[in-house]
Amino acid sequence: MSDDREISHAQRKMWILDRFRPGSTVYTIPLIYHVDGDLDVAALDRALSKVVRRHEVLRTVYRVRAGAVLQVVRPAEAVNVPVVDVSGHADPDAEAHRHADAEGRRPFDLAVGPVIRALLLRTALNRHLLCLTVHHIACDGESLQILEHELSVCYRAAVQREPSGLRPLDEQYADFAAWQASRRIRMRTGQMVEHWRSHLAGLPAPATLPADRERPTILGVIGGHVRFTVEPAVTDRTVTLAKACRATPFAVLLATYAALVRMRGGGADVVIGVPVTSRQRESHYRMIGMFVNMLVHRIDTSGQPTFEELVQRARDESRRAMAHQAVPFDLLVEELKPVRAPGFNPVFQLMLGYQESASKKDTGRGLTLSGCAVRGEFGDTATAKVDLSLTLTRSDTGFSGRLEYNTDLFEAATAREIVEQFRTILAAGTTEPQLRLGGPGLSLGETATGLRDEGCVQALGAVRRNS
Repeated sequence: MSDDREISHAQRKMWILDRFRPGSTVYTIPLIYHVDGDLDVAALDRALSKVVRRHEVLRTVYRVRAGAVLQVVRPAEAVNVPVVDVSGHADPDAEAHRHADAEGRRPFDLAVGPVIRALLLRTALNRHLLCLTVHHIACDGESLQILEHELSVCYRAAVQREPSGLRPLDEQYADFAAWQASRRIRMRTGQMVEHWRSHLAGLPAPATLPADRERPTILGVIGGHVRFTVEPAVTDRTVTLAKACRATPFAVLLATYAALVRMRGGGADVVIGVPVTSRQRESHYRMIGMFVNMLVHRIDTSGQPTFEELVQRARDESRRAMAHQAVPFDLLVEELKPVRAPGFNPVFQLMLGYQESASKKDTGRGLTLSGCAVRGEFGDTATAKVDLSLTLTRSDTGFSGRLEYNTDLFEAATAREIVEQFRTILAAGTTEPQLRLGGPGLSLGETATGLRDEGCVQALGAVRRNS
């Protein structure tokens, strides 16, 4: 076993949240792969063993020593994927999904490990569900692509009984944590912290949306989700508007989300947390690990900005945030010491995630198992990290989205309504970027149910009339 090492800021946050809610699966990442074909289970064992041996973070546990949380790398051991045969069940597919759901909702013990586990469910002779479940303390979105790519390469090599050809890693995740720790003192006293101290002064409390139910003193983590798509034409207009504003599509989506928050009575000072990668060196992009940092975006929707002007505000805010992203969020909270209200997360209650999916020819995208057809999907832990978390992915067919909501606060019908309002605002704003928020026109009762900022709705209604 290697020497104990300091943990990263992101790992510390995951560990604290795990201790605060023991047994919770809110930071569990369940992956489910439908595998059709002649799967070589022994080769799968060897391939997964190779990946876990290669990335120390996948065999790391977390212990408290002398008051400090440390990461301890366990020795590499062979991985044997358990196989459960449900082919004799009356409904094998339903039974397999029941097992998969249970596996995704089974908690991890970070002090004992492992932080990655696999389960293979056989529904027929050449049909399986492969469940890979990883704790967020060891993995992020980019890490999943690395995991899938390397497992694919190692499986092919195991089947053919030849070396994988993967280049040895120059660093391990613990080296990143040590590098990050070496910069901590400079961060505490540097201009970046001062930027955030100034920029986040006087944050509205609470910065969220009015909920269906009164917020409990201790907010639960049970959640639901709504999946949706955005029409290709609207996606194309989003990209066009972004280029016209010298911005990214993310800025247009951020402006849309901010407009929605204001419309629903969340106030003109909109605060949204945005996950970004803290990978900064070339070696970081080859490692599995938790590299996510949360950037606070504070969008001013006051006055009567046009949608285009709101996109420009979102663009400028995003650029400022990215220019100061080196400060880890938990360090920022330590330095700013925001007022903590019962039932609220520090700083923000709303999140927006955005990613552009890789093309099909990108070898780092998706799991492939030689001789098999594989289709992957995320499982559902039925949890929510914040009040509302909106995630959008852009692909060749347009935007696909997922709204995660806390069921202590919101009804499923409200979540579906919010999704439809987001789609409507995005379509309207990209159709007519000169649409003004807060312009005179329709009354509240003449437009979509639930929109609570009358002025914003009036302008949206005008666009609907003319479209």
